[in-house]
Amino acid sequence: MPQGLPFTLPDYLKLVDITSRYILHNKRGKVEHSLPTILERLNIEHEQWLILTTQFETRFKQAAGKVIHLEQYAHNQHQQRVQGRQSAMRLLG
Repeated sequence: MPQGLPFTLPDYLKLVDITSRYILHNKRGKVEHSLPTILERLNIEHEQWLILTTQFETRFKQAAGKVIHLEQYAHNQHQQRVQGRQSAMRLLG
């Protein structure tokens, strides 16, 4: 057995998404069949998701999120520089 899952992350997300749509209607966490896929709902491309999941700690040091939230964090922490701005713009819009 190879280390990790024997399929790609996008395939795994599809599996999770499909499974969540077939959970019984009265179970918490069920996803309606009419909803778009997970990454579509998050408005994240597959490539961006792979970078976020495999390089998260190198892309974001102290805080993570959209640029506006990183700016608020930097202001609240009295930081002159917003760390992770480029990663946030590229990966989270």
